[in-house]
Amino acid sequence: MNIVFVGPAWPYRGGIAETTNALYKTFVERGHNVHIVGFKKQFPKLLFPGQTQLDTSRDMSLPSQRTLIPWMPHTWLATAQAIRAHKPDLLIYKWWIPFMGPAFWGVSKLLGDDYIRKTAFVCHNVLPHEKRFGDIPFTKMALGRGSFIMTLSMAEADTARGLFPDWKSEQIRATPLPVYECYEPFTEGPAAARAKLAIDAKKLLLFFGLVRHYTGVDVLLQAMPEIIRRDPEIKLVVAGEYYDGQEKYEKLIDDLGIRDHVIVRPYFIPSHEIGTYLAAADLNVLPYRHATQSGILVTAYSHGCPVLVTRVGGLWGSRRRRQKRFCRRGREPASDCGYGRKILCQRRPRHLRSARARKGQRILMAPAL
Repeated sequence: MNIVFVGPAWPYRGGIAETTNALYKTFVERGHNVHIVGFKKQFPKLLFPGQTQLDTSRDMSLPSQRTLIPWMPHTWLATAQAIRAHKPDLLIYKWWIPFMGPAFWGVSKLLGDDYIRKTAFVCHNVLPHEKRFGDIPFTKMALGRGSFIMTLSMAEADTARGLFPDWKSEQIRATPLPVYECYEPFTEGPAAARAKLAIDAKKLLLFFGLVRHYTGVDVLLQAMPEIIRRDPEIKLVVAGEYYDGQEKYEKLIDDLGIRDHVIVRPYFIPSHEIGTYLAAADLNVLPYRHATQSGILVTAYSHGCPVLVTRVGGLWGSRRRRQKRFCRRGREPASDCGYGRKILCQRRPRHLRSARARKGQRILMAPAL
């Protein structure tokens, strides 16, 4: 089968690109002819608050044609021509933000209606975490040019069904987010991991990922004074790039008087350090206000790191997984305290970092497609 992906892949960074990389490798291993038609540029600087959109920490040498600049319509034609040249039996768009809607719609229109029946969308977020004007019409105009939608949580599948109530049930499916094998585990133990990262802590909480309003870092910070009061040995590492203004978080840390217990690493964590951070942590905390699913959760699982999550979106929905995962119901800072301290009092389940925890879960979406 000839398969073409349209969306981010290496050298672009982040979990969405990683799923493209993993799907590419899986389909190739299964004997399919796979091609990636990706972005020449992904976002204009005005819409990207991060430092870089590219992963410069490794060389995957993943073959792709980088033709698409979403806000430049003349590249839509070049992208459609690149897709058509491969004569795909299956065309897969990666979907996560309505900003891509006009471009994906334009490429699809240029390909023609004959392509609709063999077009699928893999949706990381059907609608974005942070709502903006035009989200729903841009999403419907793009996803409406396909005949199949696959989401990574049941909650997102329900969102898609709400947008397309006339679609048949088999046209919208959900499958669990895959475990990524691309991040090498750190096997020398927590003490060695902390030493390598220059972290001085006896007990360590970790927030890992982009710092945005919906990820709830401020909620976790507000819980820290009570956590510290109950156990002064606990420290928190906030490791990730700030998309929401670092200054207000720094001010909150100072106002709460917890500077000595919070370690800030305000940059995008390179791929080769992810396993080290997860090995260093006693608990990975995801205090999200709302979420669809989380690649961080399944990555922590695959590295044997317990996770504390809020009961929102798809974070708690995938109960078939056997990760060491704890859930708090409330969104108030105090609800973090008892859970965090209770978990830190337990011995960390290091046996979870095993081949069995990862075997067969490298990519779970390919069979559904």
